Amino acid sequence: MRLLAGLLLIATPWAVPGVVSVGPADVVSGWKSSPVYVEPSQRSLFPEKEAERLADRVSGYDPAIRIAVVPAVVLSELPGSGTREQAAREFVDQVVDLQQADGIYLVVFGGSLTWSSAVGVDTPIAEILTDELGKHSRSDPVGLMDGVLDQLDVPGSSTGAPGWIWPLAIVLVVVVAVGAALWWWRRRPGKDEGPALYRPSYEVLPDEADTVEERQKLAREDVTRFGEELDVADVRLDGVDTTADVQAAMDAYADAGRVVDGEPGDQQLREVRATVEYGRWRLARAQALVAGTPAPARRAACFFDPAHGTSVTDWMYTPPGGRAREIPVCAACRDRRSGGAR
Repeated sequence: MRLLAGLLLIATPWAVPGVVSVGPADVVSGWKSSPVYVEPSQRSLFPEKEAERLADRVSGYDPAIRIAVVPAVVLSELPGSGTREQAAREFVDQVVDLQQADGIYLVVFGGSLTWSSAVGVDTPIAEILTDELGKHSRSDPVGLMDGVLDQLDVPGSSTGAPGWIWPLAIVLVVVVAVGAALWWWRRRPGKDEGPALYRPSYEVLPDEADTVEERQKLAREDVTRFGEELDVADVRLDGVDTTADVQAAMDAYADAGRVVDGEPGDQQLREVRATVEYGRWRLARAQALVAGTPAPARRAACFFDPAHGTSVTDWMYTPPGGRAREIPVCAACRDRRSGGAR
């Protein structure tokens, strides 16, 4: 089945007869290399890059779409033609006969006339072309072809975002992402900011306390070890009153155990750590009484690394860019800084 539609863009006078610049055979030959053929003299009306873009758009589309742009002068040079509409119909008929393939044919005759033909397909190309002709001027055949293809639901709509908008959008996304990453990096909690990480009394690797779940596990292990220390401690000798210290240590163990049996957060874990440290100090007092040695002072953990344990003395320390101050240090850090150990 062949449906033909001829539409006149403007009523222009007939061109002066002359030599035919292009014929149906030239169009069919041009379609062998691209579904969009533009006669060289029409490049100013239909630029090459636009022809390539439309060719990419219609390539592989089913039914096949073929577009040709030829000079308007061919309408007056076909022998035996009557009106321009009749000449356009005859030109397209000859093109279709030579192509010998079903599909949609669109032929632009310069800035004068556009003719369409649907061969072997049930497509209302005449109505579509008529509608688009009302939206575009005779000097905009590219827009006209894009409009027709849009109505045919051919992918690559010309109404989408301009090609340059996507690279710009990508750049903006990257800039925003980098900015957000820098903001997070500057605002992230440092080692001395935010919830205190649980550092047990025994040595662990830094990556063993990366998550709350890992810190909870470390706290449970620390409380378990403290309980074992209580079990083996020799603090009940006749004539030595260690009751108060032992009871305080046992109470601290029980309090810490109740917390770690649940799902404590960082704030509760910090309290568990303080409770265990207090219990160990009271146990150490009881053991000092049994041994007849001076009771240990209750001191803070080592400033340089709480994992070193309870501090034994204060040390004057000047942090980079800061002021000198006293800090609590363990025996190992004291010896290292005083040159007593290497």
